[in-house]
Amino acid sequence: MAEFILVNTKEEYHAAALLFREYADWLGIDLSFQHFEEELTALEQMYALPDGGILLCKNGAEFIGCVGIRRIDENNAELKRMYLKQSHQKKGLGSLMLSEAEKLARDLGYWNIRLDTLNTMLPAMKLYERHGYKITEPYYFNPNETAVYFEKSLR
Repeated sequence: MAEFILVNTKEEYHAAALLFREYADWLGIDLSFQHFEEELTALEQMYALPDGGILLCKNGAEFIGCVGIRRIDENNAELKRMYLKQSHQKKGLGSLMLSEAEKLARDLGYWNIRLDTLNTMLPAMKLYERHGYKITEPYYFNPNETAVYFEKSLR
């Protein structure tokens, strides 16, 4: 059975960085416009309480997934780097991970949660829609023409 851990230790931040990198490699697009390399070296600042956090999904001793929450502004959080290893997909864990991330954002006092994905990631888009996310206008610049933006009220 999988468990969710709010990252707190150096070892957990390291595990999150490895999963973030695996996610970026899997995406196969250049994330330099998001300053991805800098993000990897600053996870403890970018995803730290009280403004955000990283949840790891753990199955036994193995970290199999991750999702980050970070501050956009006082009322809005951003969901970032949601990733689940392929061998653990299609088991309902993505839905559980998304629910846990929403709970974290709600507990941190955010009213809304936003995210972006690619229109080629149909399973992800369907997951977000099942959880009540609606397509919205861009909230930041993404040079990738296939980017789709979602938002959900947490209230």
